[in-house]
Amino acid sequence: MRNLCIGMLALCWQVAHAEVALQILDQDQQPVSDAVVLVVSKQIATPQQNAIVDQIDSAFVPRVAVIQKGQSVAFPNSDDIRHHVYSFSEPKSFEIKLYKGSDIAPIEFDQAGLVILGCNIHDDMIGYIFVADNQFAVKSNENGWVTLPVDVGDEVTVWSERFVAGVEHMEKFTIGDGERQRVSLELYPVVEVSDHQDHDSVYDW
Repeated sequence: MRNLCIGMLALCWQVAHAEVALQILDQDQQPVSDAVVLVVSKQIATPQQNAIVDQIDSAFVPRVAVIQKGQSVAFPNSDDIRHHVYSFSEPKSFEIKLYKGSDIAPIEFDQAGLVILGCNIHDDMIGYIFVADNQFAVKSNENGWVTLPVDVGDEVTVWSERFVAGVEHMEKFTIGDGERQRVSLELYPVVEVSDHQDHDSVYDW
């Protein structure tokens, strides 16, 4: 009887902590990095530590940052030149005028949504901050993989800056049966890859 109870407890723990490895692919079955996968049903607290979006070689690093509503972001400038960071996005409109170094106070992002970053001096500098609504959110790695705390039938939302339908477009998928699964997205192709692992790609719009 005792062994049965231990076995049932172990089974319950496995069910409560189910994980699925999900790979994000494009229409050509190539892996998609920097896609954001959101698990709506999994609530998490706002982290206390600041996220960091640096500026290196006139690029936002990381190009895509994932944070939670209420979290703050620091914007150090590690370049030897000045940058002028701004966003006109509805979830967070702000401006950090010409500056260098790391003395700028972090900025709090108190509304969920997509924030598009730019530099008023360098037009080719583009970055994204995906602000999750206190829901589990993770970014795909260079091979397109994420690990999700989900069960069969759970719904996930996927975002990529490369969506043909538009940069603010998101798609929903239902988790099926199996520890390793894949989803395909209709995306613009990658035409150039930078030397920064986190500043991944320039896309052919």
